[in-house]
Amino acid sequence: MRFIGVFEREEYQRSVKKVWLIGAVYTIVFQLMATIAVLVEVFYDPKLMHGDKIDQIGSPYFVAVAAGLFVIFVATSPRLRKTFFQTGRSRMTWQKFVSLVALMLLIQLIFTVYSNGLESLLNQLGFTANAELKSASAGSETWSMFLYSGFLAPITEEIVFRGFVLRSVQPYGISAAILLSAGLFGLYHLNIMQSPFAFGIGLILAVVALKFGIKWSIVLHSFNNLVLCDVFGRILDALPKQASSVLNVIIFVGGGLVGAWILWQKRQRIKSWYARHRLRRHELKLVFGNWLGIVITVLSIIMMVANLSHK
Repeated sequence: MRFIGVFEREEYQRSVKKVWLIGAVYTIVFQLMATIAVLVEVFYDPKLMHGDKIDQIGSPYFVAVAAGLFVIFVATSPRLRKTFFQTGRSRMTWQKFVSLVALMLLIQLIFTVYSNGLESLLNQLGFTANAELKSASAGSETWSMFLYSGFLAPITEEIVFRGFVLRSVQPYGISAAILLSAGLFGLYHLNIMQSPFAFGIGLILAVVALKFGIKWSIVLHSFNNLVLCDVFGRILDALPKQASSVLNVIIFVGGGLVGAWILWQKRQRIKSWYARHRLRRHELKLVFGNWLGIVITVLSIIMMVANLSHK
């Protein structure tokens, strides 16, 4: 993107900083309200502190979702909110949906390599991120968590990151909008294991929202949480260990390789798209090099590292 003049550049800077600020406020409000709601639940039922029961309470997130969406509602204009749900120019087909699922499995495969490598490195330094990995990959054991992770979270997160963030920055450049929506989505999880995975998934969901509309990014997001993570995890747990391992390899490794093959087949189209929408150095600096973005990113990383445990 080439700016017409200094005023356009300043408007771009203000818009990007506003997105960073509101994204941070949303995350803080969400986490704060979830924590308060959990404390209330524990106050009335102290037994929830036993074992990992507290990690499976989904109802506090219902309150957090309402508070977070209120922040987005207050911070956006009616005109901008209408763009959240605008339809895409392309029509979704089952072949395209299956291809997108394969790409998500590729991200999952990369995430598995990343998590194993990071855990090995942390172990050398006397730390472990097993708790973060367990939190990122845990299935739903209660109806409230099932409803939140499978339906409410995908709807809310798509409205915030593929709605507010993506559509706020889109007028200044598609690449910037995609990267910032995925970047904030990753930081929002505040999990050193999960955040890179969320960033990769966020890239796919952003493209889906732009091309097919946010309803399809919600469906794909829900499919990832509900089917690939929750339902499939239950199936693996129910099978004998050997059969579970074989099926896991077939689905995730096989699906990931199919995703890699799809990218290879589309490489010329991807290169052509990148040539048209390449994020230039001055745009990269404005989007990720502004002081507010740097501060939020650094603080988020510090919080992730602080959550690590000694081995």
